[in-house]
Amino acid sequence: MTLSKLSIRPPDRPPAVVLIVEDDPILRFTLAMELGQAGFGVREARSADEAETVLGTGAPIDVIVTDIEMPGSRDGLALAKFVRAFHPHIGVIVVSGTMPKDGIVGVADAYFGKPYDVSRLILRIRSLIAPQRRTARRR
Repeated sequence: MTLSKLSIRPPDRPPAVVLIVEDDPILRFTLAMELGQAGFGVREARSADEAETVLGTGAPIDVIVTDIEMPGSRDGLALAKFVRAFHPHIGVIVVSGTMPKDGIVGVADAYFGKPYDVSRLILRIRSLIAPQRRTARRR
């Protein structure tokens, strides 16, 4: 599937926003570029602490894609638990170069090992956003 087919969205709807939480600037920039080209709004954070600050601003976030191992007071799994507890409407995708020891069941909606296929990641993000948007329209 080509990226252009993944970037189609209705013109009357604002783009869904993905918060990328990744300490590696090259990986963060590359994923931000790919998601932007796919039609998403993108926010970036270098750590779980910085991501919590972004969430605290009330900025609209639909999905978080977070690495597990990062500097700071929390890792990506702790961030995922925080999001589940205080922002349960936000989808959570965990990515890592190693399989998490504690597992992600009940903490994240999906896990992708690095390196991951960006087109599969985009499809998973879209699958998490679709139910949220249907629920929001009913309110």
